[in-house]
Amino acid sequence: MFEALKGMTVSLRFRLVAAACFVLVLVLWVLVANSVRLIDDALVARENRHLAELQVLYNASLSVPLAERDVAKLTRLVGQLGRQKGISYIVLKDAAQRIVAAEGWDPALPLPPPLDDFSRLSREAERFDGMVALRIDDREIGSAYFGIDTQFLRQASYQLLWQSVAIGWMAFLLTVVLLSIIGYWLTRNLRVLQRGVGALESGETTVRLPVGSNDEIGTLTRAFNRMSQALDERVEALKKSEARFHAIADYTYGVEAWFNPQGRLIWINRSVERITGYTPIECLLSSNLVDMLVFDKDRKLALEVALKALRGSTGDNFEVRLKRKDGSIMWTVINWQPINGPDGEYLGLRVSGDEIQSRKEAELKLLDTVVELRRAQALKEYYLTNSNEERSRLEALLNVMKIGVLFVDGSHRVIYINNACRDIWMLPREENLTGLRDSSMIDRTAHMRKEDAAYRRHIEEVQAGEEVSGVYEIALQDGRIVTDISALVPGERPGQFIGRVWIYEDVTRQKQLEAQLIQLAERDPLTNLYNRRRFHEEIDRIIADASRRKAHAGLLAIDLDGFKPINDEYGHQAGDEVLIKLAEEVGATVRRNEIFFRVGGDEFAILAPDADEEEMVGLARRVSGKISDMRFLFSGREVRITASLGIALYPRHAASSEDIIARADSAMYQAKLSGKNRWAVFGSAKLH
Repeated sequence: MFEALKGMTVSLRFRLVAAACFVLVLVLWVLVANSVRLIDDALVARENRHLAELQVLYNASLSVPLAERDVAKLTRLVGQLGRQKGISYIVLKDAAQRIVAAEGWDPALPLPPPLDDFSRLSREAERFDGMVALRIDDREIGSAYFGIDTQFLRQASYQLLWQSVAIGWMAFLLTVVLLSIIGYWLTRNLRVLQRGVGALESGETTVRLPVGSNDEIGTLTRAFNRMSQALDERVEALKKSEARFHAIADYTYGVEAWFNPQGRLIWINRSVERITGYTPIECLLSSNLVDMLVFDKDRKLALEVALKALRGSTGDNFEVRLKRKDGSIMWTVINWQPINGPDGEYLGLRVSGDEIQSRKEAELKLLDTVVELRRAQALKEYYLTNSNEERSRLEALLNVMKIGVLFVDGSHRVIYINNACRDIWMLPREENLTGLRDSSMIDRTAHMRKEDAAYRRHIEEVQAGEEVSGVYEIALQDGRIVTDISALVPGERPGQFIGRVWIYEDVTRQKQLEAQLIQLAERDPLTNLYNRRRFHEEIDRIIADASRRKAHAGLLAIDLDGFKPINDEYGHQAGDEVLIKLAEEVGATVRRNEIFFRVGGDEFAILAPDADEEEMVGLARRVSGKISDMRFLFSGREVRITASLGIALYPRHAASSEDIIARADSAMYQAKLSGKNRWAVFGSAKLH
């Protein structure tokens, strides 16, 4: 039973099936692991988006009531939010960290530390604890702590894992069955070939196998038949060759000898007499050939080598000193190899020897010169090694940098380019660019640049004589922005330059971050209008410009009437819809030179440079009419809003930005106190 199993495991069919199964198991394991990882990442990303939406929702729904200290409304809102599906608890604190309202949590217990991202949640955690700071404009008025049930994350991961494992097992079993059948069918002709090889091993001289097909196995069978026939022919040829070899060996110039497995000399050619002075007969009759031929100081080493050679080793170029019959010393090089019979039996050792006395004398004469050369070479290699190591360290440093570096020589040919430069200009890393002219690189990358002509003019200006160029921005077709800076590389003598270095940097991400920061700093995230910060910057700029040019400027302050009841009755989502639509509708009526701002919750402002009272009244009429015409449908009911507007003029009503803001607010409150849905000009008793 054991022998049968052992024979099956060494078969080609079994190895094919085992190898395929191993690869399949490995691939299935990778697929299952990757699927679980992907679903975990997708679930975490989805919950992070849900977390961001919850934070926006809590801030929008709780900040205003918390600021107004409307405890009843806050309790009702916290109860509604805490009973939402998936929410374990919600606790509302004011700016002094006092609990205002709670749902699903004992206020007497300390709150768990909040997390800001689902990726930080441990796999065994059953709840995600989060926190959102409640703000109105830039002022933090409190915070909301909440918990999200994470049981669904584990259930989704376990379900996907077990489904993937079940599918993998089914695919594995089916593959094993199919591969076993295919392997048995494919190896049927190999077994016939195996029997033919066994016949050759048993000693049969002529073996012919039937050819059953024209496929690769059939081709292999025909090749086997040809090999068997050629083997017969070569055996006969080898027998004849062996006879000729023995006839030639006696007249070989070097010494040839044959030692039996016991180390006894059984044949040696006539060249031994020319080299040592001893005849072949004297060598054959010697009881200790090593003592007779080998120099005294070399005998110990020669005996050790001889013992290793008799154990079957092969040796080349073993130099030994032989003692001639007349007492002189002769340097000889010895080679040996084992001799095997036709059946593979060990027949002894073949030893070949050649005289190298002349070469040794020449070596001794050159020894002093060689020593000096080696000393000089060692010094040269030392400096070369240090130079190469410095170059390798420099290349390693340049290749790990994210900044592209390009060196060109005085003939404008590339000397060095690092990996970052290749990546910026999409040049293959494996391509050898050394010796390429820089103009050819510019031509190859021309399609990548939006303004190639301008870039070429820039290159010409730099090469015209600038020792160090300034930073130049290059806009690429794929949206990236690359900067370059160049400097001449000084040579050994003052005023001599051996080339130029170009430094390239991809600043796309930096430019994007700058734009995003400007957007976040200047724009209201809900309406995309300019925010309070930009409002103060613009009004300071416009007042300063008007003061310098002795010109006019106007400010229109806008406050919505009835906006808070919409938030209270229909929710903050309805309020956000009103603000967004108002920004779109009123923004469409604002002219090119007028600037529209959202300066507070339901407070807006419009700055108008070079505007007089008549133009500001016309602007107020357009804005008031546009707001009055707006209609909203919430919970099946039509809702309308109006606005109270105040106008202030520079320099008529105010001499500074703070004063004109105060005057416009005063006029707006005058309109609101007079019945709303109208506008007023500061200092005028007339209302519109």
